[in-house]
Amino acid sequence: MAAFQHILFPVDFSDRNVHIAPYVMCMARRYKARTTMLHVMEIPSAAYPAWPEYSLQTDLPAVRDERKRHLESFLADEFQDVTVTRVMLEGEPAWRIEEYVRDQGVDLIMMPTHGYGKFRRFLLGSVTAKLLHDVNCAIWTSAHTPEAPAPPAGYRSVLCAVDLSPASLPLVRWASEFAREQGAALKLAHAIPAAKTPVAFDLEGDRFRGFLFDQAHAQMAKLQQEAGTNLDSVVEGGDVAHVVADAARAGQSDLVVIGRGIMQHTLGNMRTNVYSMIREAPCPVMSVCV
Repeated sequence: MAAFQHILFPVDFSDRNVHIAPYVMCMARRYKARTTMLHVMEIPSAAYPAWPEYSLQTDLPAVRDERKRHLESFLADEFQDVTVTRVMLEGEPAWRIEEYVRDQGVDLIMMPTHGYGKFRRFLLGSVTAKLLHDVNCAIWTSAHTPEAPAPPAGYRSVLCAVDLSPASLPLVRWASEFAREQGAALKLAHAIPAAKTPVAFDLEGDRFRGFLFDQAHAQMAKLQQEAGTNLDSVVEGGDVAHVVADAARAGQSDLVVIGRGIMQHTLGNMRTNVYSMIREAPCPVMSVCV
């Protein structure tokens, strides 16, 4: 379940970090969670061909000191009423963050996705992508809008995307508990890619799509019975990411909850859907390992 105890906020001192800081503070306050602001200073490997030149031209101790000072002052005013531990490490960012999560019992990472502007929906930062693939904790990723959001008071409308696989049951239970803790309304959404609306009349196809919808509604009812819920749900034909994004917009959702696997588990096409749902979502996304 949720009830987060240790939130990790990786920072690179960018505007993207500033934009999601209100969300981090809101989550930290609500759960009275231990919060760590982590900066990873990336240094070229000794095996890197340009290393000798880099080491000669760069005063590494001075760079370390400057980064530490920046970390100590970064968002200091914004986090005045939240206790934050500030940690700096060196190495490859994704690997060091993954190691810190494993060793320090982090149960929620909050970080922005990569990219603003015209082509933002096609971009997902390499660090974010690797953590989504490798770590075994919840990851909150920001909606990638350049405008700073108003500080949230908490979530009021949550959409949970389910694929009706066995993993959907623990996901719905997790989302139900999270929504209860937040005082939020919860809705379910399921996409049927094979039931996408055709561009022309297709009688046999319509019959098959009808069968798929009947099966999906029956599975959704069974899922809710097992989860002990009676939630509103949306079942639509089409691409998974598009169906979820449209449902979030229609319901004015302020958070989408999705499930994901980790590298050691069989993922099928879940990894692709996770990335695309995060890219397309009109609001922040909470991805949970199930």
